[in-house]
Amino acid sequence: MRKLPKPCDDTGAELVAIDVFNVCISKVKNANLKTRLQGVRGLVAAAAVNYDAAASSVKLHTIKRQGKVGEVSKDEMVSVYTYRMVSNKQPGRIVYDQIINAPKYQRCPLCDIGTVNTLDHHLPKTEYLKLTVTPNNLVPSCMWCQGAKKTGYPESAEEQTIHPYFDDFESEVWLYAEVIQGSPAAFRYLADPPAAWGSIVKKRLNYHLATFELPVLYSSNAGSELSGIRTRLGRLLSSGGRDAVRRHLQEEAESWETEFKNSWKAAMYRAAAASDWFCDGGFAA
Repeated sequence: MRKLPKPCDDTGAELVAIDVFNVCISKVKNANLKTRLQGVRGLVAAAAVNYDAAASSVKLHTIKRQGKVGEVSKDEMVSVYTYRMVSNKQPGRIVYDQIINAPKYQRCPLCDIGTVNTLDHHLPKTEYLKLTVTPNNLVPSCMWCQGAKKTGYPESAEEQTIHPYFDDFESEVWLYAEVIQGSPAAFRYLADPPAAWGSIVKKRLNYHLATFELPVLYSSNAGSELSGIRTRLGRLLSSGGRDAVRRHLQEEAESWETEFKNSWKAAMYRAAAASDWFCDGGFAA
């Protein structure tokens, strides 16, 4: 949901996949394993170039999955990430830290709620072995998003979740909420981008919401937000009527939109302001 620059080092230079792979395998002590890992460097470099081209053209679903890479087994390739990038005091850890610390306020770019505490392989490492430590395939994530996505991979353009490094859907509002009248009041979330963006983008945005279970997450947080403002809304209703409540809700929506157009809070406040039932006291139900 949130755009991020491609992973960079401390100087601002873009991280290069083959350089990262070389760093990660630099201290492999098993001579046979190191020789075999060095032997697939060309495949890793080529896969990174192909990945960037596919991600830029919404064709990640065309990348073939692998059971092994050259003479390197699946477990050995996965271990390059698990033991030589994630593990402390391993040479690849500096790259891991550079990527995971990139988001502003450590906010998860996939949901815009959670705190980043892991890296998610946009294409899962167990299925796309050549991309195990490719920087542009590693996305800062919260545990909620990583757990919801699991090891899913796209089989069509419509099944490609938002990629923070390659997709930019921040120019227009596409995340909306609807007020559900009831006791208590609740909110339902959906994606409805501008028609000019096309049907594939709309399907991708809704697929992203569904994959990461964001409507549930957003609705839950909206309920919590409402419980915290209910008293203030009640005072506004008593002193200035429905219009005072609506003005306040509109101001909140505008404030959150300024920070991020597709904030779940902006969508919540827009929906609340547009609902006569809510502004007439439905919030207090």
